[in-house]
Amino acid sequence: MLKKIFFKLLGEMKKDKLFFQIMKKIFLGHHKELRILILCETILTAISYAIVSGYQMFSNGHSSEYFMQEDGISKSFLSAGTILLFCGIILIITVLISYLGKRIPEYVFLQRMGISKKDLKTMVLYEAAISYLVSIIAGFFVGKILTEGLKILMVRALHINFKLGRVAFFTYPSICILILFIYGLSFLLVRELQSDFLIITNMNETARIEKLEGKFRVPKIMIGIILCIYSVYAYSKIYHYESAYLIIAFFAGLYLSLRNIFSIFLERIKHKKQKKYYKNLLMNHRFYYRMNTVSRYILFFSLMSFLSCFYFGIQFIGTINAEKAESLYPYDFMCIADKSDDKLFEKIKEKYHATLIEYPMVRVANADKTEHLEGRGEIIIQGQQIAISESTYYKLKKAVDPSYKKKSLNLDKAGKRIYVVHQQDRATKAQPVDWYYNKKTPTLHIGLPCEHCDYADHETTYEKKIVAGEEISSLTGCYSTPKCENLIVFSDEYFKKAQNEWKDTEVLTGFKLSRYKAMYGDDGEPYIVEGPTKLVFIQTDKKYIDQIDKELESKEEKHKYIGNYDSTVKFHYSSKTAITDMKTERAVKSMICVYIIVTLSMLNWIMLYAMNEMEKKEKAECEKFLISMGMDRKERKKMNKREWYIYWIVPTIILIISSVLFMRDTMIARMYPNDIRKICELQEAAVIAVWIVINGIYFWIMNRKARRRIENYDK
Repeated sequence: MLKKIFFKLLGEMKKDKLFFQIMKKIFLGHHKELRILILCETILTAISYAIVSGYQMFSNGHSSEYFMQEDGISKSFLSAGTILLFCGIILIITVLISYLGKRIPEYVFLQRMGISKKDLKTMVLYEAAISYLVSIIAGFFVGKILTEGLKILMVRALHINFKLGRVAFFTYPSICILILFIYGLSFLLVRELQSDFLIITNMNETARIEKLEGKFRVPKIMIGIILCIYSVYAYSKIYHYESAYLIIAFFAGLYLSLRNIFSIFLERIKHKKQKKYYKNLLMNHRFYYRMNTVSRYILFFSLMSFLSCFYFGIQFIGTINAEKAESLYPYDFMCIADKSDDKLFEKIKEKYHATLIEYPMVRVANADKTEHLEGRGEIIIQGQQIAISESTYYKLKKAVDPSYKKKSLNLDKAGKRIYVVHQQDRATKAQPVDWYYNKKTPTLHIGLPCEHCDYADHETTYEKKIVAGEEISSLTGCYSTPKCENLIVFSDEYFKKAQNEWKDTEVLTGFKLSRYKAMYGDDGEPYIVEGPTKLVFIQTDKKYIDQIDKELESKEEKHKYIGNYDSTVKFHYSSKTAITDMKTERAVKSMICVYIIVTLSMLNWIMLYAMNEMEKKEKAECEKFLISMGMDRKERKKMNKREWYIYWIVPTIILIISSVLFMRDTMIARMYPNDIRKICELQEAAVIAVWIVINGIYFWIMNRKARRRIENYDK
């Protein structure tokens, strides 16, 4: 019995040994294609690790919880990470399509030779596991190098001196799970796309034919054109906040329209101009029978070019052309105060020889201060703005710009029309004052935020306002976040009424007292809070700034009228702290933009290299066929050059046109003055020119490499 078991195990071991030998030979036979796949996965892992670890490291380098909010340095890291992951997924999917185009015919051949489905699955799983493990290890190593490089640039080159946080242990397993999820998702998407290639039934990969015609082409063209026009139009509006979704919609529309227009054009030649079709078939066969592949590659290279040169390029250009941080803070301190603070201000005035300037104000809450759409059960955080009268606006404007001439703001006595001053610098994207659904007409409430307010209630004190005009500038200082402490200007008549609104409003529900009593009767006691009533600006000698800051800080707790509702909205703001934070954020933002531009460029070139390597065998067989058909070397060289450079010429044309359109929109949305606009446009043109030249050189190098292969076949 034991002897039988022993020989059975020995037989199984020999079988397994033979199986692994076969698998090893097949594995090594495709090591070049697998190497490209592992390279792409490594880059994706490295990018993920660098973004997450960078976010954790620099989270200690900010003065307040603003870092953790939607607008701080964290936003730069996370938005950049999202874009890069999206591009990485596209890269992996594209490479996987080409890779499986090589491997699946071989799997079919093995099945026909008698290999069981179980052994075939084992082979595929081993191959996937090896590539995953190698890419994870290599990715963490490369990611660590990228993170250290970013740290050196930030701390040493930019002379930003702050304590860096540590990378949490959970980062490593989290990224492993994320990459595994992306890996699985990519395989699922590839399975959905495999019908374009007919790779399951074709043993020979070069026999794959992609459909030229498709369903609903005219409607797709119309939808694509509408998407492009709407995206370009909407991007110039401040209430669309330079949304990345509009960029995605533009390129989706571009793909739908151009791909289907081109397919109709080629199909017309194929069926109605057959003489021309057959005459140029050898030269144009790739466009007729690889339409989907060509379109996807063009889309990828166009998107990479646009993201590198414009989307992140304009952020970098906007940052380096932003105002000096010190010029945005006309006062040393700004306080959102009430009558109970009079004694404190008198003490500061006498003890520190400070100059105090006061203006009347009321607190205004906007319905939503966050960009993201809240899910079920998630509480909407309301923003808090500063409401002032029209006459106060003129005084503040005159204080920062003595040459300012008074002009009508077109406000009304009923308070329906408002003028908005977005207090932010040129490095910050354009954005609305309120993020609640229809951002064009902000939903505002006179008073403190009402935690239990129902915006859908027709009797609510949250009302939609018409923006009669707006500007981007700093009249009091760019404190808190760009989503809070902006100026809402009312007419003088309505402002006087607004100053007394608190007396008739229950602060938790936002109900008028008459309605509150009608609903709750004697059971509920209305909670009435006046809130802040005046803006107080303090100017003093530099030697007293830290002492005054401590005096004001001691009163912060007292001014939490409705508890710790929003930690970014405070009683007092220090310009010294705000300037330091702004410089840190700009430096980090600049470095992240450069970092991403370089990374996207590498992704673009890796995709080009991967495309070249993946199509090597197909190109080789095509060359043999063309030689046998009698096509001379000059014609083949011309054909290959044409097929190759279309991936440079078409994305370059798309880049130039799209950059011109979206550059105009960005300048309008951010309200840049003409002199700054010209500087930014020239710098953007320079960035695009450099990109086109560098990209062209890389294409030329790759074309030379491909040409040598052609010459070898001639020999």
